[in-house]
Amino acid sequence: MLIDALILFAAGLLAGTMNALAGGGSFMSFPALVLVGLPSVAANASSTVALVPGTLASAYAYTTGAGKIGFRGLAGVPFAVVLGTSVAGGLVGAVLLLAT
Repeated sequence: MLIDALILFAAGLLAGTMNALAGGGSFMSFPALVLVGLPSVAANASSTVALVPGTLASAYAYTTGAGKIGFRGLAGVPFAVVLGTSVAGGLVGAVLLLAT
């Protein structure tokens, strides 16, 4: 039980960092959740929900041009547009996941 918690803690820390910097944090969190025994659909949903706060913070930073991160591809795009596009994509992905 303790080893499961340590695995999930480490995977969550790494996944959150990856997601905030470049995306792809689910490549760490999803396998860790499956490894500790969560069914794959529940692991996918849990991984996605857990990474939402970091994703929102990163999207806000990218759209406002905050920080000295050297990426300005979304600077000037309203945060609401980025958020709406992300939510729409998430809903389509959820429907596809449940339908297949």
